[in-house]
Amino acid sequence: MLQVSGIITEEDVKLFCKNAAFLRVVRCRSLADEHNSNTAKTNHLGMYLEDSDNNDLVLYILLRGVDRFYTEYNRYPGYHNEDVETDISKLKVHVNQLLQEWNLAPLIKDDYIHEMCHYGAAELHSVAAYVGGAASHEIIKVITGQFVPFNNTYIYNAIKQTSMVVEL
Repeated sequence: MLQVSGIITEEDVKLFCKNAAFLRVVRCRSLADEHNSNTAKTNHLGMYLEDSDNNDLVLYILLRGVDRFYTEYNRYPGYHNEDVETDISKLKVHVNQLLQEWNLAPLIKDDYIHEMCHYGAAELHSVAAYVGGAASHEIIKVITGQFVPFNNTYIYNAIKQTSMVVEL
């Protein structure tokens, strides 16, 4: 039997076999795929939106609407106190257009749109620290090649202190 020394040791083979059950292949989608209405996995969105107990995905859809709002008006909704009331209807139009592109019913309550405009792009330090910590944790997973990183979109709801990962 031909044996090449120094390439793969017997200990390496044992270690691989011991940990083979934990191997995972993660094929992430690009942001371009997620933002393209034709390639987005909108059936996942519809399924999560129909679940009345799960309103975390509503935050994602609202933020996508805010992105569109920002692209059109070059400011965030509610950034100026005098514009809050007019921004509510403008943001609602953007969110409904987004849902229409995804062939989803407009199931988002007006209360969520009002809150998104009232916060005026403010950021709480504790939320920023938590999300930064979660992102750092995922970067360490990728760099070290240990454990399985989040696959796709991570949504954190600071009000309910819940989070979810959705493949969009």
